[in-house]
Amino acid sequence: MSWFSKGSRRSPRLDRVAVRVAVRVADWFNPFVGGASGPLSARGLFASLAPSLMPRATLHQGIASGLSVLAAEAVGETADRVVRIVVPPSAPFPLRIGARAAILAGGGALARIPETDDEPTARAALRSAGDLAVAAAIGGIISESVMELRRRFPPTSPARPVLTGLGVFAGAMFYANRLLARRQAVVKRWTEDDAPATMPGTFAVGAGVAWSGRGIAKAFSASQRGLVRYFGKEDPIKATVGRALNAALWVGGGAAAYTAGVASIARSNEVLEPAYSTPPTSPYVSGGPASISPFEELGLQGRRYVSDVITPDEIEATLGEPAVAHPIRAYVGVNSEPLYPSGRSEMLLDELDALGAWDRSYLLLISPTGTGWVDQTMIEAAELFARGDIASACVQYGRGPSFLELQKVHLGRAQFRGVLWGVRQRLLAMPEDRRPKVLVFGESLGAWSASDVVMHQGIAGFDHYGIDRALWFGLPGFAKWSKTGMAQGASDLVPPGTVAAFDRFEQFEALAPEDRDRLRAIVVDHDNDPIAQISLRWAVKEPPWLRGERGRNVPEGMDWVPLVTFVQLGVDAMNAMKTIPGEFKSFGHDYRADTPPFVHAAFRLPPVTDDQMAAVYETLRRIEVERAERIRRSNELLKQQKPQRVARRMPWERRRRDPR
Repeated sequence: MSWFSKGSRRSPRLDRVAVRVAVRVADWFNPFVGGASGPLSARGLFASLAPSLMPRATLHQGIASGLSVLAAEAVGETADRVVRIVVPPSAPFPLRIGARAAILAGGGALARIPETDDEPTARAALRSAGDLAVAAAIGGIISESVMELRRRFPPTSPARPVLTGLGVFAGAMFYANRLLARRQAVVKRWTEDDAPATMPGTFAVGAGVAWSGRGIAKAFSASQRGLVRYFGKEDPIKATVGRALNAALWVGGGAAAYTAGVASIARSNEVLEPAYSTPPTSPYVSGGPASISPFEELGLQGRRYVSDVITPDEIEATLGEPAVAHPIRAYVGVNSEPLYPSGRSEMLLDELDALGAWDRSYLLLISPTGTGWVDQTMIEAAELFARGDIASACVQYGRGPSFLELQKVHLGRAQFRGVLWGVRQRLLAMPEDRRPKVLVFGESLGAWSASDVVMHQGIAGFDHYGIDRALWFGLPGFAKWSKTGMAQGASDLVPPGTVAAFDRFEQFEALAPEDRDRLRAIVVDHDNDPIAQISLRWAVKEPPWLRGERGRNVPEGMDWVPLVTFVQLGVDAMNAMKTIPGEFKSFGHDYRADTPPFVHAAFRLPPVTDDQMAAVYETLRRIEVERAERIRRSNELLKQQKPQRVARRMPWERRRRDPR
């Protein structure tokens, strides 16, 4: 009887077709027969579900799983291509297994290279390549063995491949779900209301990411084959030209798509929010009556920054003592002086002149994040502690989220260097006893661009530019200060005791008073901040913070896996900060709970009592809640009406007020 229905006539041809279709479909669900990279891909999936630094929703977990599977597939298929060069698929089974066993032995030899803490990255990469070769060889042996069994004992009906495939898939999903549940039990969540990742959603998103990656890879290969045939694959030089042209076209197309995507996202910086649409009337901020920096050119973040300055009344109400002066906030948007970036630095210096910043006791120079955002909690705390006797200045260099503006670090560095040098020249022209203390602050990408100004000089650069003290929050692991060890004080460029990194304020308090006074730069990097911990080196080498005693909020169950750990850190960096207005946390990339004491101590601002410090916290929380409510109402209004964007104008189209 045919398997289709009872009593139907036997149809061998249809039976064979049905078996082939069933085998093909079942292979999608069975990693052991889906190819030599299948077992390694399954391992990548399971590793992506292990604990990491940040909690994840379904979207982020799916992205991590999909990228991990793609990375594992790339390794497995590379090893498989090496085997196929030596032994074709038609070779006898023992030869195919022998070739993979040879890779296993060679990889094992590389994996035994001794490891040291300060070893070159190339040596670590060689050892990790050995680890991956071993894993790929084992996966290939498993796949070859299963396929050989199938060839020797081919299925005669769809039942066996379908049931086997579904059984393996169900077992894998059951194990993956247990791993996900263990991860969620170990990793601290942002709030109790967070919706944790679900396995069905994770699988769907991960499959979409993996299939998209495979599709792009196949399209790249197809276009390369077409160009090689067009130029002539028989001629090695022409074939090479075809491959190079294909790569150039894909790189150019990817860069164009990336630029267009960033520009589309960055256009939100041009939106004019109803709550921040009116220029300030204060003569102490940019965009006001004394300013030469037009309010419409400040951008979304700049307009928020200058509109929410602390007032003398708020200072007195918080500290219980009168303010010394009105705080000054200077800001130059990226839309200003678009013809030459250094013009923004020059414009900011002129703005400081116009606002009377040199009359304050403290001058705080800030490098913003990629969007131009300045940590309002930080600047408000500084203004309160300084009793208003402080001027702050910021120049914008990008419009998009920091992870999309990494290429703008050099621009931010150049602009910040121009500001520092211009401030230095102006202060040298002033009597020494009237010069304000120059303070530097940066957070995230802003910390990177600000610290890069002195990346080749270290603390000597502080004296060169006249910097008194610096405070950096969430300094990215990609920054030179992080990669060279300067952030931890482990460099010849930083004299002992002049730089220190902390996870929390209690560590700073544990220092002796003379050690605190010696510090010129303080870096606050949470132990579980993926932005601070990430490094390309961790793709091939286990990071020191996963060995020995774990730092605060670093889960014990987090283990290092080549390539996968780097993918996890990258995805965690996308999800490193989730803020709830008024709820200050010291977790991940959220430094609000650490901000007031570190700002006060790092910048050596006038003393406060414990009661005043508590009052500062209370004021900061209240202001943040009020600001969030204003922004929420603005967003609701913008949804009801067509968003208004500020038109960008060229320099010759502007009419600026004479600062005199």
